Amino acid sequence: MTGKLETDKYTLISLAEVRDTFDPDRNGTFTAKVFSLGNSEELINYVSPYGTGREGGFIAIPEIGTTVLVCRPAGGTEFYYLGCTFISEPLQAEGATVAGTEIKPAERVDARSARARGVPLRINLKGARGGGLLIAEEYNQDFYNVKTEISSPEGKIIKLTDSPGQDNILLSTENNSKITLQGDTKYKGKLGAAAHSIQMESMGPQKLICGESSIDILVNDGREINVLNNSVGDNKPYGPPENEYWGNVNVQSKWRDVNVFSNAESGRIFIECTNEGGSDQVIEIQTNGENGAIRIKTNGKVDISAKNIGIEAEENIDMKAGGTINIESGGTMEFKGGGNINADAPQIHLNDDLAAAADPDIGQTDSYYGNTGVTTY
Repeated sequence: MTGKLETDKYTLISLAEVRDTFDPDRNGTFTAKVFSLGNSEELINYVSPYGTGREGGFIAIPEIGTTVLVCRPAGGTEFYYLGCTFISEPLQAEGATVAGTEIKPAERVDARSARARGVPLRINLKGARGGGLLIAEEYNQDFYNVKTEISSPEGKIIKLTDSPGQDNILLSTENNSKITLQGDTKYKGKLGAAAHSIQMESMGPQKLICGESSIDILVNDGREINVLNNSVGDNKPYGPPENEYWGNVNVQSKWRDVNVFSNAESGRIFIECTNEGGSDQVIEIQTNGENGAIRIKTNGKVDISAKNIGIEAEENIDMKAGGTINIESGGTMEFKGGGNINADAPQIHLNDDLAAAADPDIGQTDSYYGNTGVTTY
């Protein structure tokens, strides 16, 4: 024995500072200044908790300036990465700090990791700009927070929450456009979302597009389907510009029919302007093509009730009844023709008090909503 320490027979473990992460050969290496070798810059081989011979693997190269732990195994010449430390890094301010304002090393990643019980109950994987993965399993006598969250640096979030009062899956953008999938019946969401519901919210437009098939909306055994437009045209920039359309509900078919059916035994279909304080309300049924037709058919009775009734035809008006036709006027009854007025009957009586009074017997039927309309929102 010479007394000289043969260093290559021992494993070297040392602190080091990452100096350069440029890796043109893509071998997973970086350069670090190894403290125990007099700050000698060495090439460090990256080591991962998981890897495969194919695409699968976990890669997270430490950033320049980070203090890391490296090793050189006995009998070898190459260095390998062991992990990052939370020793002060160049990005932190140096010198004295204001009392109570210092951010502890682990708090740079998550300042709330130990807030529930004084021990870490949150697992984080976060990039330098703030995006990453959070697994929280926090609890104490005041609150219970169990969730898994993926977030981007700009605030986009996918959140899976198992906490009471939420129990949902949330997909949200930085401007709060979001989809919420509500969970079990024993929990009720903060927004009042019903159990097992799906709620979509956005400040901008929403589109549901099907390229080559169909779109079905089905309530299998629940309640109703409501379509409601609450817009008053004021919201900008997402609302329409001035003098453009807003507040409408439109249903249009470009090539075929528009159908509204009720298959109930006593089904009813209502078309109504419900605002009793409104004026100039119009319900219009119109065709514009040649030889069009508007037909009203029933095996029962057709009722027409209005303050005034106007009927105009460019050509003929034909009326026919299998029984009696009763016409009654509380005022003057006038007939005017450009040609003859012809009346044919076995007998024609004038002023003989034989005419029967007309009895329209107008029915009155209201929808379930009366004049209030849909009030769900």
